[in-house]
Amino acid sequence: MNFTMDLPGLKGVKVTKMEEREDFIALHVEMPRTPHRCPSCGERTERIHDDRIQKIQHLKLFERWVYLFYRKRRYACRCGKRFAEKACFVERYQRQTVEWNQAFRLRLIQGKNFTDTANQFQTSVTTAMRRFGQLAAPLVKKVDHLPPRIAIDDYKGDTKAGKYQVIIADADTRKPLD
Repeated sequence: MNFTMDLPGLKGVKVTKMEEREDFIALHVEMPRTPHRCPSCGERTERIHDDRIQKIQHLKLFERWVYLFYRKRRYACRCGKRFAEKACFVERYQRQTVEWNQAFRLRLIQGKNFTDTANQFQTSVTTAMRRFGQLAAPLVKKVDHLPPRIAIDDYKGDTKAGKYQVIIADADTRKPLD
């Protein structure tokens, strides 16, 4: 049966082959061949230097994980520069799609804990903790001076540093400082 369907996050991507394996679906994809601008000299080129297959994790489809086997082209410019084609569904140096990252970030915020979230997305707990740290970093503000009154509270929790954590807050406004 042949049909046309846009998969979430893969609009404009050409699916060349689909395989149903034991525990996942393998989609062989590639981007349409288009002229790309050289990052070094700015000239447009269509000359392909080489290509390689990159395995990328995507979201579930019918309760089965989807892995993209992306035929990633490298273009060659007359100036001698070689560069990878631009793909809308995966960012540079990533092994997961943009859609996967968005769903993972949302689940990190709403999920119970890092272990549960990591297991749901078939990734490591350290990856979940690192990505949560990247999400939280812009929200953490540096405190230049302490308010006149502070409140210190300790609570039980398990980390590498120990079994107890401490929170320091402004006693008047009750906003956390650290």
